[in-house]
This record gives sequence, C-alpha cells and structure tokens, in this order.
Amino acid sequence: MKPLFRATSVALAGLAGLTLAAAQAETLSTAQALERWRAANQAVGEFPRGHIDLLRWEQAQSPASASPTVMDLLAWPEVWRSIQRQRAEWVLPPAANALERRQAQRQWLTLQQQAQRAWANAITQQALLRVQAERVHAARTALSLGERMVALGHWSAARGIPVQLTSVQEAAAELALQAQAQAALEALADLMGVSGTEALATLSKRLPQQLPQPSTVTALPDAEALAMQQRPEMRWQSKVVAREVQAISDGQWRTWAQARDALLQGQSNDPPQWPMGTVLGDHALNKAIVSQAAWEREQRAFASTVRQAWQQLERTRSLDVLMHEQRLPLQKQAEQETLLRYNGMLQSTWELIDAAHARLSAQADALQARQAHWLAHADWHTLMAGGDIELASPPVPANERGSAAKGH
Repeated sequence: MKPLFRATSVALAGLAGLTLAAAQAETLSTAQALERWRAANQAVGEFPRGHIDLLRWEQAQSPASASPTVMDLLAWPEVWRSIQRQRAEWVLPPAANALERRQAQRQWLTLQQQAQRAWANAITQQALLRVQAERVHAARTALSLGERMVALGHWSAARGIPVQLTSVQEAAAELALQAQAQAALEALADLMGVSGTEALATLSKRLPQQLPQPSTVTALPDAEALAMQQRPEMRWQSKVVAREVQAISDGQWRTWAQARDALLQGQSNDPPQWPMGTVLGDHALNKAIVSQAAWEREQRAFASTVRQAWQQLERTRSLDVLMHEQRLPLQKQAEQETLLRYNGMLQSTWELIDAAHARLSAQADALQARQAHWLAHADWHTLMAGGDIELASPPVPANERGSAAKGH
C-alpha cells in the first residue's frame, strides 16, 4: 500500500482517543471541554497537515515501521521450472512414437495449466487476506468508537449492534480467507515439491504481492483452424470420416435423403415409425451417417470453445483494466479527499471509515479481476497449443458491503 493511502489505515488507529475527547466534551462544562479538546489536539497543531502528518511521524518513530528484509520474488518461470523437475512423467525417450509424443504433450499442457492456476490462486488468496486484515482493522476501530458512543450515552445499545455485527462478520471472513490462503499455498507447494513449515513460510514470503498483468494478445481471424491444426487426433478423425462418407455412392445418399424426408413428413411429437427397408439395412451407409453427424457436432463444439475462450479473454482483460485503471484510482482519490476533509473537520469519522471500506472493496475486486484475466490468458495459450481447457465464468465484482453506522 502506498504511504498516502496507508495514512487512512493508520489514522483509524488514532481516531478512538480523539473521538472520545469530542464525545466527552458534550457532557462536560464548556471550560473543561475546551481544555480537554486542546490537550487532545495539541500535538496535532505542531504539524501543518494535522492528523495525517502526526500519525505518519508516529509511525516513522515506531520500531515496527522498519522495512522487512526484501527477498527475491518468486516469478512464474522459476515456479514452472521447479514444477517440471518434480513432475517429469512427460519426458519421453527419443524412440517414442507419434501417439506417445502427443500424449506427453497433452500431459505437459495439463500440468502447466494446473500449475498456472495454483500459482495465480496462491498469490491472489494471500493478497485478499491482506486486504481483509485491513477491513478487520477498520471494523475494530469502528467498534471501539461505537462502544464509547454507547458508554457515553450518545448512542442507544440498539444503534451500536450493527457496528458489533460488522466487526464479527469481518473477523469471520478473515478466518475463512486464512483457510483458503493456506490451502492455496499448500497446493502450490505440493506441485513444487516443497514441504515443511519453514519452507512453506519462505514460499509465502517470496510470492509477489499481486499477479503481473498479462501481455496483450492479438486476435486471430483463423483461430479455430489454427487450434485444430495443433490436434493431430482431430485431423486423423477428419480423414477417417471423409473416407467413410466417400465410400457411399451418390445414389445411396439420394435414397437415404428421400427416406429421411418421407419419415419426417407430417412428423409430430410422436416417435417416428422406422420402416424395415434396404436403406436402413445398409450398415456402411448408417455408419457414415453417424460418423459424419458426430464429427460435425464435435467440430461445432470445438469452434464454440475457441470462440468462448477468446471472448472470455477479452472480457476479463476489459474487467481488469476497468478495475485497475478506473475504479481503484477513483476509490483511492475519494478516500484521499475524505481524509483531507476529515482533517479539516468537514467530514465525520464514520465517513472516513466508509471511504476506507469502499477502497478495500475495490482492491479485492481488482485482485480477483486480475486473476481471472491471468487465467483466461493462460487458458487461451493452452488451447492454441493443443491442450484442453474448462471454460469458467469470470468473477462478478462484489457489491459494496454495508456501510458502518452513521451519525457521529
């Protein structure tokens, strides 16, 4: 997180004391209230930008603010080399035939796709966990403020319950994300051959903070044909079907077409009454008809998969750009403006907390959009290289969670 926006999270930690002073001022005499308010803001006045500068200074003086030791980030090429060394069943002897080589290629592509998903999921889950930790911090700050408002008599107990429930929900969500992040890390470690608590901890620290943005892919007008060329089994099947169809004479096809049209004439919802004629008894013709129909269905299904994979790549790319280049910057700008207005005492504590929640929601959605884009990018390359993929629906940005209690 950049220092400018980290200031909001740090500021939330210091809100409790200042808000308590303001709340108590309403129950004290004017002189006492003024004195306590001056004491609470005396240090703030020594800094030109008020609360934000004070809290940054306090953070800089804290030993905990020292930067952790920087470790080499674990990029995808290194991960993939490690996994290939662990899973080398795709390696074949030089004497392997064409079928064995094709099977090894499909195994390699399947392993690569599995590894890509594991790597992307481990990075994203850890990033989401960091965002959730900030949400928990904001919820606990709101809870502390709410409890004090109730204790001072400015809020009823009923008004403080939603703030308590939000804190509980955020804590529960953090526990769930911890389990998901651990499972994702374990899955990646298993593929890489990493075991042991210390090794997993090192792996976790070396993962990038977020996934890289995939490279731009150029649209291919003949993508379906190019993808089919990477599948020798489909080319072989096409030749087999062509031979079976060519073995049937034109007269046999005309006779079959006439029988088909007669069978379908006046057809309703009742099952057709199949006549026992010579056409239906021609096994070569029946085999050619079935083979051709099945092959045409397979071609249409494959072409549909290629089109959907490309469209999914385009949609996830657009969503990734939308989240990272528009929504997230706007949410950060909105939070910055709220923080500046809060420092000028033009907006309330609760509005500052809501702005932090909105920014964190945008961060989580942006992380998931990047993961979907990365996986769609990987799926497209797998498909065009001759591998098999399973199309998945891209994530839908989550709705904003309920705002914290208003009224301070």
